Amino acid sequence: MFALPSIPGWDASHPAVSHFPIALLVIAPVLLLAGLLSPGRRQGLLAFAFALTVAGTLGVYVSAATGDAARDVASKAPPIASAIAEHEDLGSLVRAVFSVLAVLLAALLHGPRLLRRPLAPATSTALAWVLFVVFVCALLPLYNAAHSGAILVHRLGVHAKL
Repeated sequence: MFALPSIPGWDASHPAVSHFPIALLVIAPVLLLAGLLSPGRRQGLLAFAFALTVAGTLGVYVSAATGDAARDVASKAPPIASAIAEHEDLGSLVRAVFSVLAVLLAALLHGPRLLRRPLAPATSTALAWVLFVVFVCALLPLYNAAHSGAILVHRLGVHAKL
């Protein structure tokens, strides 16, 4: 008989939940670049990049919550506890960095309209390029957090309790 697998508990959801925001936050700068290189499609692509950034950032918050639950049931052995603390610190950095990036991207896209002070096209483009560079740099802590999670799983053998 066909049966669906059971849904894992909150503490066991961290591996599944954490991959989705990573993917969204890696795709967002690609859309930013596409928007910068396609002036006719710029607004739509930047808006799509913003939507992915917001969704990815919200996903990082959910990932942190599931990570906290997973930490509470993980082994307290010193090497594992140390690796978990590093992973958590990197995750907190990622959460802060992408929260700021989401606000900055919102300001670029919606600020001029809300303030009724349009930016000159050259200024808007220059600011978008700066945000793109910052976004690409923000991928480094994201990569480091993901890598530290992989070390927990593949090197230290930490797995979700199913």
